Amino acid sequence: MDKLSFSHSQIQSKLWLCENIEPLLPERAVVANLGCWHNLLGFMLVTRNQHYYEQVLGLDIDPEAITGADTLCEGYMFGYGTVRIQNKCADANTYNIQGHNVIINCSTEHMSDEWFNNVDPNALVCIQSSDVDISEEPWLITNPTDSLEKFAERFPMTERLVLKELQFEYGNLSFKRFMLIGRK
Repeated sequence: MDKLSFSHSQIQSKLWLCENIEPLLPERAVVANLGCWHNLLGFMLVTRNQHYYEQVLGLDIDPEAITGADTLCEGYMFGYGTVRIQNKCADANTYNIQGHNVIINCSTEHMSDEWFNNVDPNALVCIQSSDVDISEEPWLITNPTDSLEKFAERFPMTERLVLKELQFEYGNLSFKRFMLIGRK
């Protein structure tokens, strides 16, 4: 498993997401986590508050990431407790996410926005991105957003519930993480 998925900013961004989305979740949420990488977020959601979720689906286009997700989430893949985590290697832009009442995408800077067209307008949507614009390893940013305002414009919501940014400072590296939660 890639240790970058467990970096300080990754963990803090996911905890920040959990704290903000949990009060807004529908009962027995059926979650699709797009661009899930190792599905650390799915694991965190379920271990924090298992009773909030019926199912968590992690989607990533990288088969190695899904192998890591299966390793991390193994205890929840076989119906441990009441929640089941499932990880699939698939393109989030074309995968049928209908039937999921919560859609999460924390990887929008790494993919096109095509997936957003497939979101059910009744679903709760949580999106994260950053103002990092580095296309080289390890960042591999292909679809950057440079401000919170442009991020909100990029993903229009009929009902905006949360729009926030979180600053990260690491000596010579500084960046902002953006989060939007709402209904399309």
